[in-house]
Amino acid sequence: MKIKLLPVMLLGLFHFADAQVGIGVNTANPLGAFHIDGAKDNAVSPTVAQQANDVVVTSAGDVSIGTTTVDSSAKLQINTTNKGLLIPRVMITSPNDGTTIPSPAKGLIVYNMNATTSMVEGFYTNIGTPAAPLWVTYQQYDKTIWKFENFYDSVASAPVDQAVTSGTTINNINLGLSITVTVPAFTQAKLVTTYSVPMGTTSSNNNLSGYYGIRFLKNGTELPIGSRKSTLFASSSAASPSSRMFSISATVGDTVVNNTSAPVSVTYALNGYVEPTVGSDTIRFNMWSTTDPNFNWGKGYMSVQVFTKTTL
Repeated sequence: MKIKLLPVMLLGLFHFADAQVGIGVNTANPLGAFHIDGAKDNAVSPTVAQQANDVVVTSAGDVSIGTTTVDSSAKLQINTTNKGLLIPRVMITSPNDGTTIPSPAKGLIVYNMNATTSMVEGFYTNIGTPAAPLWVTYQQYDKTIWKFENFYDSVASAPVDQAVTSGTTINNINLGLSITVTVPAFTQAKLVTTYSVPMGTTSSNNNLSGYYGIRFLKNGTELPIGSRKSTLFASSSAASPSSRMFSISATVGDTVVNNTSAPVSVTYALNGYVEPTVGSDTIRFNMWSTTDPNFNWGKGYMSVQVFTKTTL
């Protein structure tokens, strides 16, 4: 009579716990739907060292390797202190290679071993589609070097007129030019603002003279290093032009350190400034007109470039 040994062998290999708990290999106390204790060394409550050779599959299909618990945010968790994760190494031929890996899924990660004129060796992710792949690599990160983070700009939408009379200073003329910048958590930011604002008289009044310019504001308070003004002199000629125009320009550097765990916002704004010493007239900021002819005044403009590095 033949004896069927396979079922007996399987029973010897697997320790079956209560059906509601799971199946254990080398353990009578499975901690998931399927639990392998590789070294068969677990106590009832295994230590970290004992868990190092375990694999657990939960009832939700989550997998842990080197630990018996899976973080709630992970589908796969691997715990180890002296080994790494070795993902597939392939030979991608170009950023649009759809042949080496046919129909690569969006988000697929590989290690490219093929250095070409358009690609370097390293980790790549497909950010395209299976039909039209686009392989991009990860930027090398050096926390001691400033990294370009973002760019913001603003263009004036309309002229802004301000009547002026000698002896009266007005320093808060809203030009409609402002930019709010976000500085990420635990980040030091170098913020470089550039602006250019045309301004001039709206009549041929040749007696008007004084100081006119731009106040540079940070979160509503003037940042003097960014403010600029110019002198408008009275004209000695009776044949004064219909408008005396000039532009105020500046490049301003500012540093913001955010040592908190939340992003912070910084707002830069431009205010017009008038301080006539002789005469009266109307000063126009931003542009002569929203439509042509604008007489080559240009338009008020400001931009902010953001460079960052970590504070950690």
